[in-house]
Amino acid sequence: MEIRFALGTMEGTSVEFGSLLRGHRVRLGWTQEELADRSGVSTHAISVLERGRRRPRPSSVLQLARALGLDEADRQQLIGLARENEPDSRQGEAPLSGPRCQLPADTRFFVGRDKEVGWLLGLAEPLSRGPVPAPPTVAAIAGMGGVGKSALAVHAAHRLRDGFPDGQLFIDLHGNTPGLDPLTPRDALGSLLRGLQVPAQAIPHGVQECAALYRERLADTRALVVLDNAASTGQVRPLLPGTGGCLVLITSRRRLTGLDEASLLDLGGLPDGEAVDLLRSVSGRGLTPTDAPAVQELITLCEQLPLAIRIVAARLRDRPALSMQVLAGQLRDEQGRLGRLKDDDRDLTAVFESSFKGLPETERQLFRLLGLVVGPDFDTYAAANLAATTTDLAEQSVDSLVRASLVSEQSPGRYRLHDLTRLYARSVLARSDRDEREAALARLLDYYQRVTQAADRFIRRHDRPGETPQAPSVTAGPEIQDEAEALAVLRAERPNLLATAAALATDEPSRLVALSGSVAAFLRQDGPWPDAVALHTQAVTQARELHDRLAEANSLHDLGRALFMMGDLPGATEAVERALTFYSELGDDLGEANALQERGRFTMATGDWETAGKDLSHALEIYRGMGNRLGEAFTLYELSRAGRLAGDGSEAVGLLAAAGDILELLGHRFGEAAVLLELGQLKRTAGVHAQALALLERAVVNFRLLGHRQATAVSLLEIARVHEDAGRHQPAGELAQRAVSLHRSLGDRQGEVTALWVLGRVQRGALKLSAAVDSQERALALSRELGYRLGEAGALNELGRLCTARGEYREAERLLQQALALHRSVGIPQGEAETLSSTGDLLAATGHPRDALTAYRQAARLAREINSAADEIRALQGAAKWESGPQAASDLRRLSELRERAGTEVG
Repeated sequence: MEIRFALGTMEGTSVEFGSLLRGHRVRLGWTQEELADRSGVSTHAISVLERGRRRPRPSSVLQLARALGLDEADRQQLIGLARENEPDSRQGEAPLSGPRCQLPADTRFFVGRDKEVGWLLGLAEPLSRGPVPAPPTVAAIAGMGGVGKSALAVHAAHRLRDGFPDGQLFIDLHGNTPGLDPLTPRDALGSLLRGLQVPAQAIPHGVQECAALYRERLADTRALVVLDNAASTGQVRPLLPGTGGCLVLITSRRRLTGLDEASLLDLGGLPDGEAVDLLRSVSGRGLTPTDAPAVQELITLCEQLPLAIRIVAARLRDRPALSMQVLAGQLRDEQGRLGRLKDDDRDLTAVFESSFKGLPETERQLFRLLGLVVGPDFDTYAAANLAATTTDLAEQSVDSLVRASLVSEQSPGRYRLHDLTRLYARSVLARSDRDEREAALARLLDYYQRVTQAADRFIRRHDRPGETPQAPSVTAGPEIQDEAEALAVLRAERPNLLATAAALATDEPSRLVALSGSVAAFLRQDGPWPDAVALHTQAVTQARELHDRLAEANSLHDLGRALFMMGDLPGATEAVERALTFYSELGDDLGEANALQERGRFTMATGDWETAGKDLSHALEIYRGMGNRLGEAFTLYELSRAGRLAGDGSEAVGLLAAAGDILELLGHRFGEAAVLLELGQLKRTAGVHAQALALLERAVVNFRLLGHRQATAVSLLEIARVHEDAGRHQPAGELAQRAVSLHRSLGDRQGEVTALWVLGRVQRGALKLSAAVDSQERALALSRELGYRLGEAGALNELGRLCTARGEYREAERLLQQALALHRSVGIPQGEAETLSSTGDLLAATGHPRDALTAYRQAARLAREINSAADEIRALQGAAKWESGPQAASDLRRLSELRERAGTEVG
């Protein structure tokens, strides 16, 4: 159906209409400019109409009548003259009975898109009031094939129809129509002009002349033009009206960024709820609770594309016996999924094929090679290596694929193929030369290996035995200059690396082992630890099958570290001890030192400081003999931790200073931050609060800059303990709760135990006893589940203190006896001092002051030996209630000295 606008005349009623219009205007004392302001009809159009040189548009007549405030009689007179001015059939054209609509029918199954429809209606809203803007209003809707661009444009156009009384034009430009070439601008203009009732013999031959006539026909009208399925900016530009008042809706698979005047809308898949509504409405099926998992899976397998969902829904409608569960199972098969997403009139593969064939050959080659990417996304370096080209050329090709809506940009520099387009790319790739596929895959894997090795050098805490000195040569890759850049690269690539490693498990075992090793330090630091455990377990198996003893030892070492992060201390120890055996048999000193250092760390978690110190000292000796400064620095750091936990703070400071000097020389930012954290812990234990806060806050800043969430959580927890020692319960509680959440989100179960323990202490200090009991019981249960004896002893002590505060003395005695025995068996003097003070509190509360004094005195002596000011202050405060004579005076002087030091530091 065509809109029939008649060619205007310069005779008869045109002059009469113009005279009447001018009379009404003059009667009101308005200039043409004032009438234009009030009506929204341009000054030029009013001038032409008043001179009788143009037939008035229906919309213009109504606007002018409203602006002039005409009564019904005058309005009908003006409208009557306008209608008399319409051409009749004697002029070779059908009478104009009113604006005609060319819009295709709106689907009754259109669902959702409320935000997008609202956006389009909002663009049109200013056209319904006041003077129209000089340029036309243009909206360009872009998106991949099948995403519902045309349906959205047609639906919005029907909603807007009443606001454009001069007609609604629609044309399919065949930008991606299988079997048809895109319309030329000349052919498109010819079709649009015929829709405007321009006789075929009056349509000029040249593009410029056609465009000029088209703009003249639409000048000063309120018309809606839908340009569907556009191929390019060049195809569309001549089809835009020249003046305001018109709305143009364009749909295209390409982002028409060359249309500066257009507002752009990128259309993605349907949100889950809207996708389910579409499936239900088209299939005609009511959904039951048992259907829910299958429905969600169908939506996911369809990539939330409306076209794919409609095809699936139509299959369900036409085959009542076909269940959603069975159909989901059929679509699960990647090899046959695209083949099932078609019916007698629609074919998703054909949609993708039309987009693919419209690409230049360079982009076609890259698109099909992107089917080799098994991870969720890629960057331009990966694309450059796949295509064996430069980064600049790869970026140009990727940008072209983005504009064609075959690839989407997830974040700056990161791109992805939708699952269905990835399957199509793989189907095209399968038809290409096998040698080309294998060479491209090798280049991609070389890139991943190179980038992970380059980044690992800034992150690792020890050198790797047998490491290849030179990473694979690749076409392109990022230049990594420091630890922050290394972490940024690895975090961006992590999903791809894990997915690639899983895909390599059977076909490329040596590459899997190498990739596992080069990401080990990163995964240990950043997680996710369950994925790290799975990866390193697979690497151990593959290395064994390759009969590579050194690679197996390295993978066992990596596995042990990951297991320890998961809280599996027995499994971690077993893996590292197996690695140590292999290294010793191979005579690999570096590997032996690495394994000894790790075993020393693990042993510290059991409280066996003596054995841990022996392993660490042996490792230090080997590192120094080899001149390995990195290993030396981190072993000194671990020795300082062992010293602090064993109560020898003075030696710990010296060891930390030596470690810090080496790490600063090496430029190891994480190591430097770790030294700040450990120094802050030492200062807190000694009661030097201000210095502790300053050190710990510097550590937090550095860890956050590196994005190290676990170390950030540990630092926040230490700051919470400083506030707790100073009696500032609110900030202490907030920080402890943040630490609990961080450790839990990371899967760091030992860290979660410690954070819960600190949180419970803070809650007790704030007299929130029920909450404190809950926190400590959670810490106790988790510690026992993990076999984490330090955590268990600490939670038992705190629960004993809480029972004393609540008058549950028998239970308090039982818990404190368990805590004291466990602290002594593990060898934790600070924990022992805390439990002795807790026992003193219980004895005092139950009327045994002499026994209480004995417990407090033992606690004070032990705390002083390990330089734990907070624990000594607590013990002396308890003893002061029962002490007398010279000893009491001595204790008071000591207590005053400790408080003054702490108070001065806080101030």
